[in-house]
Amino acid sequence: MPRPDQLVRRELLELLRNAIECKVSVVSAPTGYGKTTLLAHWRQVEEAELPFAWVSLDEQDNDLVRLWRHIVEALRQVVPEEDFGADVLAGMSVAGQDFVGITLPTLINELAELPHRVVLVLDDYQFITEEDAHESVAFFVEHLSENVHLVISSRSDPSLPLGRLRAMGEMNEIRTEQLAFTEEETDCLLNEKMGLDIGPDDRSLLLERTEGWPAGIYLASLSLQNKEDKHAFIESFRGSNRYIVGLLGEEVLAGLTEEVRQFLLETSILRTMTGPLCDAVTGEEDSARLLRELVRSNLFVISLDEHGEWYRYHHLFSELLLYELRSSRPDLVPTLRRRASAWLEGAGYFEGAVRQAFEAADFERVGLLIARHWYGYVTTGQMVTVQGWLESLSGERTTYDAPVALVRAWVCALVGQRERSERFLALAERTPYEGPLPDGTVSIEAGVEIVRASFGYGGVRSGVEAARRAAALESGSSSPQAGLVRFALGAELYLSGDTSRARKALEEALELAPEATQPLLRILARSFLSLVVAEDGHLKEAESLAREASALIDRLRLSTLPQATVAPIALGSVLAKRGKLEEAERELEGALSVRRELPGLSPWPTIVGLLALASAREQRGDRARSRAVFAEARTMLEGYSDAGMFLELLERQERKFRARKPREGQLDGELTERELDVLRLLVGDLSTRQIAQSLYVAPSTVRTQIKSIYRKLGVSSRRAAVEEARARGLV
Repeated sequence: MPRPDQLVRRELLELLRNAIECKVSVVSAPTGYGKTTLLAHWRQVEEAELPFAWVSLDEQDNDLVRLWRHIVEALRQVVPEEDFGADVLAGMSVAGQDFVGITLPTLINELAELPHRVVLVLDDYQFITEEDAHESVAFFVEHLSENVHLVISSRSDPSLPLGRLRAMGEMNEIRTEQLAFTEEETDCLLNEKMGLDIGPDDRSLLLERTEGWPAGIYLASLSLQNKEDKHAFIESFRGSNRYIVGLLGEEVLAGLTEEVRQFLLETSILRTMTGPLCDAVTGEEDSARLLRELVRSNLFVISLDEHGEWYRYHHLFSELLLYELRSSRPDLVPTLRRRASAWLEGAGYFEGAVRQAFEAADFERVGLLIARHWYGYVTTGQMVTVQGWLESLSGERTTYDAPVALVRAWVCALVGQRERSERFLALAERTPYEGPLPDGTVSIEAGVEIVRASFGYGGVRSGVEAARRAAALESGSSSPQAGLVRFALGAELYLSGDTSRARKALEEALELAPEATQPLLRILARSFLSLVVAEDGHLKEAESLAREASALIDRLRLSTLPQATVAPIALGSVLAKRGKLEEAERELEGALSVRRELPGLSPWPTIVGLLALASAREQRGDRARSRAVFAEARTMLEGYSDAGMFLELLERQERKFRARKPREGQLDGELTERELDVLRLLVGDLSTRQIAQSLYVAPSTVRTQIKSIYRKLGVSSRRAAVEEARARGLV
């Protein structure tokens, strides 16, 4: 429940309660109008019967993965249903997830299935500025089920379709004019809560001078506690809100003990606070106790959880404290921020650690933090966060240039920026750097070779050599890159035609790549292993491996991830070999359409897919479109002096294509529609009984139709019938 000294704004709480049937409540007003306090009171009053999921946003939440992970985790804290949101979190595990198309509908559906109502609060929404983040929230609002009420608290109107929501009666609004204190609320705060005995005239004057601004009135009440001539103090109020805040801030700070004043100033660099973090920053002990005392004294300290572990200052008060600190001890600020960065990193709050290092202008440490922690962010889908760090670091020179350049090379390669990736690899190589890299890679040389082996930009032979060098340098299985190194080696060996060694390396990669932390690597390893065993003629095993990779993509909802297209390419390739041509063409066309949009991706999976698609179309008698795909593959191959087995494979397929001429002459009777149905099923590997079951006829009927097909095609075997049918364009 609210503390006795806090003003409970019952009319505003009633507005929130009465609007619970709406989709959205928007609480919008400048800083200092009590938005967060109002919503916190509502939660305290209602949470026994109405679960509140609360997300306090900051600039880092413009990263879609981070934003929605925080939202799901907040919901999981208050939703008792077991495994709620587990599939959504799993779908965020790799960069490139289609949030609006796939992830959000899953979350919305799970919310709709809840047997109770839930309130989701997005506090400090003004920090969300990226268009794709706004679009995701707008989609979420549009499709929100009736049992969810979304509350958006912001200093400015959010970039959402508010007009449409307002017109449809689906939005509740609480704005500056409602949040401004009334005469009654001002009287309640000054006289009932604070016991200041302020008369009506002075109270009205204070309300007029502050324009009902709650923060200004409350700061005035703190200063008035120590004033004998309260009327003179209120009379002296002049100027803008900013001036008033500065004046009252000085009054408030002057009335504090030196211990509290120093604590407030030194911890003003923190966005959120907990006892151990404040201890690390100030060099003192018992900060947790002091934070609790500050909350009890209502000195603009806001509790962020029910357990009293995390806090933050009122934004305005924090700005005032930080201004005072910079004015009085500018030399101390970088030191405090470095201490905060070190503690945050040790506690696993890497975004906060990076932010504090940036604020301290300690770009050497920023580079170290990025180089140390980038891999975990990329593998869990937070590519935007890493890209933002790198962009902010651009132009700053650090002693960690080589590891940072390597991270840039990885990020560029993953998003299809081949030329930029190669430039950063060259930069990493020529920049002096000794010893292991911050992320655990044994050396710059090993890191460079892993990138080159993984993407194969230099050609097949150079890719194999890079993979072998990387494997020699990163020989231990405990290396964080061990699974990636084995995959790169296996993939390059397959491209060179060495399938036996490729299989061994890819199987080792699967052993070293846990699904929970490296799902994409498992997808890639299974897909290439499928290609390898298909090349060796084990088509059923190859199809099983490819389908396992595709199932993992479906389960984690990664179908739009460019790197994951290797799985449908592997599946389409083996389906083409097994004669399942329609399904093969569907898988291959879908994967290749994604890869064509990012031509800077590794070329070799694309070429594998093109050759398989050309073969499938040729077998279906679609000669013109098959020829076009062959031409596309040849154009790609001509860009590489060393194309491994692919140039020979392409030429072999083209010779076979040219040698196969269309059959001439009439059939010995036209095939009936039912016979054509049977003929299409003969292309696969179904038995006569299975064909009969799929057509809902007796096996004897199918055998009769097969004999008729053989007679009309002039053949005596199933294989010959399939070849003749393909030559004539019947299948």
